[in-house]
Amino acid sequence: RLEYTLFSLSAMPKWKINRNLTLSEKVSYVLNNVTERSFIPDEGVPTFTESGDDMTANRSRAYSSKQLSVASDTRIDWSYRYGGHVIHLFGGFRYLSDSFNSDAIRADNSAGDKLPNITNEMKNRKVDGIIEEWKSTAVYVNADWNYADKYFLQGTLTAETSTRFGRNATGGVKLGDYVWGIFPSLQAAWVVSAEPFFQNVKGIDYLKLNVGIDQSGNDNIDCFASRSYFAPSAFLNHTSGLSLANIGNDKLKWETVTRISVGLDMSVWNDRLSLGFNYYKSYVNNMLAYKTLGGVSGLRNYWSNEGKMENQGFDVAAVAKVMALKDFSWEISASVGHYKNEVTALPDNDKTVYTSVYGGEVMTKVGNPVGLFYGYKTEATASGTHVYATSEEAKADGLYILGENGIDKTYFGAGDVKFADNGDKEINKADMQVIGDPNPDIYGNIFTSLSYKRIRLDVNFNYSLGNDAYNYLRSQLESGNRFMNQSVAMVNRWSYEGQVTDMPTVMWEDPMGNARFSDRWIEDASYLRLKSITLSYELPLNSTFIHGLTFWGQANNVFTVSKYLGADPDFSMQQCFGTRHRPRPVG
Repeated sequence: RLEYTLFSLSAMPKWKINRNLTLSEKVSYVLNNVTERSFIPDEGVPTFTESGDDMTANRSRAYSSKQLSVASDTRIDWSYRYGGHVIHLFGGFRYLSDSFNSDAIRADNSAGDKLPNITNEMKNRKVDGIIEEWKSTAVYVNADWNYADKYFLQGTLTAETSTRFGRNATGGVKLGDYVWGIFPSLQAAWVVSAEPFFQNVKGIDYLKLNVGIDQSGNDNIDCFASRSYFAPSAFLNHTSGLSLANIGNDKLKWETVTRISVGLDMSVWNDRLSLGFNYYKSYVNNMLAYKTLGGVSGLRNYWSNEGKMENQGFDVAAVAKVMALKDFSWEISASVGHYKNEVTALPDNDKTVYTSVYGGEVMTKVGNPVGLFYGYKTEATASGTHVYATSEEAKADGLYILGENGIDKTYFGAGDVKFADNGDKEINKADMQVIGDPNPDIYGNIFTSLSYKRIRLDVNFNYSLGNDAYNYLRSQLESGNRFMNQSVAMVNRWSYEGQVTDMPTVMWEDPMGNARFSDRWIEDASYLRLKSITLSYELPLNSTFIHGLTFWGQANNVFTVSKYLGADPDFSMQQCFGTRHRPRPVG
């Protein structure tokens, strides 16, 4: 049972002081509560064990969370025009606050399926929770200058602080208890087609060049990353205590991104076709990453600013007005983008860092893109599949794994997966390699709009090509190593000598590691999606209080074309070392 409550309130008052000066405010308040209860019964479900727990017949879970977000943006605008010059200045103060609290409990083996409530007598009790509190404050000022709609210049300066960072951070301005990061931006544009010398150029109606450099900050880390705190931990699976969960870094500071961009916008054929091109390159310094701690600390790592990365890419967009009649119009637009990133430095002068993600491995290596999948690669057997059809096939290859004592050899046989070997015949971590890249080759959107009088139809596609994804759900539903429901694909599992199939044999706890993290679970996640269809009608209404009324209906995620076997190829996730705890700050 799931209960979800959302309360949202926002206001945007605006005060026009005079013809040039305006004061405005945007404030919002959002409260989000979630309560969830679930029960796995004994009847119809096999018993199971997890990580040394007692045998589980049934299981009860309870979860509750509360999130409170407050945002405020106070801004003052000043505009002035004289001759061909237009000046627009604005500045303001922005405040963001977010708090999140959750509690979760799990227990096994109630007195019966008709008594699902959690009691003290139940086994394998596990309690967990999260407390997160974060605040950010920013002061900003922006200046825009425009001369004759031909030359444009924009400068921005933002000072921002966040409670996620250390109080002794360097590289900023310290005011009060926190260090403020300073982030400037400068953008310029030139409308070449407005120059007298361009008037005789045929075919090009509009041409604009853009160039810019800006710096921004990233604070996407744990809320208490810069502070030391304790968290509850289980002792002998029965008693709860407190243990050190994080060693703070009071010098932790903003991750800064410096970006240089060059662009071009143009229209041709009497504005029938509009084109846009933008190229960018960015440098990430003080990258937020985990730094290794010595084993004597009892922790594996802590947050630091010792990483670096470079990004570059481009995007191209085109808009075509196919038809523009009195009552009917048709417009088509499309975009394509490409990016490439490269890690240039890691903490501790490491060249490679491996991160565990839901039973898989992600490799971050200097000189390579971020987030490559790193695991075992499968190879074709003599029968043409990736599973040995006969014992003779397996014996001919002679692949094996070593037992826990490092001496006993267990050879792969009929029904086992054939993994790529480095030549020593033993399948171990030395055989792991890059098996997938989540970064797409290209991505973009395709949009079309048709209008007939006051009726309008908008159709929006998005796509991504060349990106891989780890199908974790399939790795669980096709592992064949536990007493749990599996997918119908397991009907084709290897079950007799000579059977030719790509689905390995089923065996309790998978002693040969057929379900290990490999390219079996890495899939092509390229897709084309009909993201939305919107049909609208504009009612011809013009009164003292209402100057237009539009009725519309929209369908989202109508269909997706993809080879990916999971629920949705368009997803993302974020994973760090360690487990999230309920922080209890000290000091």
